[in-house]
Amino acid sequence: MMKRERDAEAELNLPPGFRFHPTDEELVVHYLCKKISYQCLPVPIIAEVDLYKYDPQQLPEKALFGTKEWYFFTPRDRKYPNGSRPNRAAGSGYWKATGADKPIRPAGCATHIGIKKALVFYSGKAPKGVKTNWIMHEYRLAEPNRTSNKKGSLRLDEWVLCRLYNKKNNWQINQNKKEQSMNVNTIDSFDTGSDSFTTLESDIENDSHIKLNHKGNQSLDGRQTTMTSTEGSYSMGECVKEEGSDWFTDFNLDELQSSLSAFGDQINYDYNYFSNLPTFWNN
Repeated sequence: MMKRERDAEAELNLPPGFRFHPTDEELVVHYLCKKISYQCLPVPIIAEVDLYKYDPQQLPEKALFGTKEWYFFTPRDRKYPNGSRPNRAAGSGYWKATGADKPIRPAGCATHIGIKKALVFYSGKAPKGVKTNWIMHEYRLAEPNRTSNKKGSLRLDEWVLCRLYNKKNNWQINQNKKEQSMNVNTIDSFDTGSDSFTTLESDIENDSHIKLNHKGNQSLDGRQTTMTSTEGSYSMGECVKEEGSDWFTDFNLDELQSSLSAFGDQINYDYNYFSNLPTFWNN
């Protein structure tokens, strides 16, 4: 999702229906020429970004405004130290010129003062790059003053003006999908959807006669018994007599069965099993 610290177009407080949508001539005369000559711009609405350091899909969030097209002032470097050909490598791909250059001539002017070039972004390395839907219109002066450039410097132009857009508006569609996906994930994070969700109350046994000690053994009214599981059935282990307790006295098989019924479905027993216990149970 695109995030900006500020929206320069909104800060202009334009009347409803008005947008920043300059013509080619206005971009060159009122913005590019004034930028190069260090004059004040009509409005500070165009960001300064070296766009050749980024892939085009990274640039919209660096613009000061826009949802379908974005404007930038950017420098240009030479491809070779002694040449005048610009370096078009950018991010993980490169920009490739398409079509013929368009001269920009203001009304009443005998000569053109600017040139408009259209470029398409290709991902990957030339000449086997993959063509994308990202388009850039580059505006430069027809006769730029490059005398101030240092000898051997790779800087070709201090500033050119670029308009960037996606011809199928895929970037905006993808941003909307990402935003919807984030909203769905946020909602799902609040829905546990789990049958194993428990509370402290759900761990408390309803039968007050049965308690679980820290060793995992069942305790029955002060009498402890260890349970072992074999193939889903339980067998009675060693019975421990606590000191000072006379619970063995007059304890017969019927009383044992009555007490053990508190375990419910946890114990699978039958009468024949208990009849084989030591004889002291039936005293």
